Amino acid sequence: MTNQEYLILQLSKFNITTDDIALILLESGIDGTAPVSNLNGLKTAVYNYLPGMMAGLSGISEGGYSIRWNYDGLKAWYSFLASELGLPDKLTEKPTVTGVSPW
Repeated sequence: MTNQEYLILQLSKFNITTDDIALILLESGIDGTAPVSNLNGLKTAVYNYLPGMMAGLSGISEGGYSIRWNYDGLKAWYSFLASELGLPDKLTEKPTVTGVSPW
């Protein structure tokens, strides 16, 4: 299995296009045609790319045809990926406590 095939299998369930996958590979300096040899490197590339990509996600509709991204599913998968890699989850807001009263 190639790096590109792996990412297509992982990300197609979220309606991530092959163009986005090509960008992930290009921006990470990973050869898409090479066999998977560094799974953590691939996962880290996705981890680094997704927050920026998700900032621009929206649905597309044209002539009765529409595409919707599974934003919630992708966000949950990203959180799992961050946890697996031991990296901070950049997409989930951390609760903060302000104005604590002594009573």
